Amino acid sequence: MSKFCCKCGKTDAEGQIIDGFCLECYKDEFPLIKSLPAKQLVLTQCKICGDFMYHGKWRGTHEDRKETIQEIIDEFFSKAKKVKNCKKVLVADFDEPLPEEAGKQTIRIVFEGSPKEEVPPYQQEVALEMVVNIGVCDRCAKLARGYFESIIQIRSEKRIIKEEEQLKISELIQEKKAEMADGNKMAYISKVVDKAKGGIDLFIGSEEFAKSLAKYLTEKLAASIEYSTKLKTMKDGKPIYQSTYCVRIPYFEIGDVVRYQSKAYQIVGINYGRVELLNLKTREHKTLSLKESHPSFLKVLKKKDQFQRFIIVAIQGAYISVMNAVSYESMDVNRQVITPEHKEGEEILMVELPEGLFEVQDL
Repeated sequence: MSKFCCKCGKTDAEGQIIDGFCLECYKDEFPLIKSLPAKQLVLTQCKICGDFMYHGKWRGTHEDRKETIQEIIDEFFSKAKKVKNCKKVLVADFDEPLPEEAGKQTIRIVFEGSPKEEVPPYQQEVALEMVVNIGVCDRCAKLARGYFESIIQIRSEKRIIKEEEQLKISELIQEKKAEMADGNKMAYISKVVDKAKGGIDLFIGSEEFAKSLAKYLTEKLAASIEYSTKLKTMKDGKPIYQSTYCVRIPYFEIGDVVRYQSKAYQIVGINYGRVELLNLKTREHKTLSLKESHPSFLKVLKKKDQFQRFIIVAIQGAYISVMNAVSYESMDVNRQVITPEHKEGEEILMVELPEGLFEVQDL
């Protein structure tokens, strides 16, 4: 006996009959997506940064903002009542929401699956209406009103912060900011106050970012750090504290002569917070560890603006006669404290220490 579709009358000679329905009518009677969690997909877009809020939660956007919307669509349909093993096979192209403009559009999504093993897989198209409202995310709202949790004070010991140091500090700040931006939306600087080269104040959006940035600057600049807190306000009966990190750039800088472990050295470099030294007596180079590069280990003997110029008058065996280029005073120094490549008549830079005269590099 032949079978026929109880809905359209099609016989099994015209196609497979499953549970009294032809395949086309079966699709209508047994949809893959049985019900949606909501009639519409409602999003709020931040008019400042473009982030989206879904179900009360703001989420950062990918470089391709459509990719973020696709992830939200997946989350929306994960809550739908649907056939087991049903999967999304296509999302028709849709328009990217315009910044600062609310909108509405229909997105067509195709699903594929089967409720039974004996039923061949079939597809279902769902028309999802997406509504995009406009608002301001928590981060941008706080940034707009100058909200901050911590302050980083960058100061120098007994000297101004030089222009090249300020540029280096700016580079380090941007490096750390870029590193933490993806994982911490509050990793922003709401305000920068330049203390006319006497220092810089950074007002930081989150305590986590401030702590990480202060440590990073301390390591990279061979600086010291001080930490303090003060009561800012009360919220729900609980105290809210504001933290301050004072990053102190050392008195020493590249070119200065310092004493380290009772020996005289010239600082010839500071890389990644590690001080590079030149032994003025042996002319040997030494790189200190991060810990040893701390200002407490290095005592400044002479700043580089205290160096004097000398002219090599004569090279005689183990000694060299030099003459001060300003006072014309002559004296003999051990040849070991001067670079061997020098010749008579050349001008060199020297520093006067209790131990005698030593050649230094012009840095």
